[in-house]
Amino acid sequence: MSTRGIYSRDGEVFGYVEGTRLYDLNGNLTGVIRGRTVYDLHGNRHWIINRDALLDVRGRVIGYLGESVSQAHR
Repeated sequence: MSTRGIYSRDGEVFGYVEGTRLYDLNGNLTGVIRGRTVYDLHGNRHWIINRDALLDVRGRVIGYLGESVSQAHR
């Protein structure tokens, strides 16, 4: 399954995506992707995906989806 890092604007990895699920670095499920939208575990819209950019619900860039994450970062 495809695993990609979630990076802050400063380039620090703070989570990862595996398929359509988002996890923090401790391996805790934090959200799901439906279409181009990320929802938290309560079903609230959290982020928008625009190509590899992660935007908050107001359209501001908060980070990006990067390369595959090594097991050490998960």
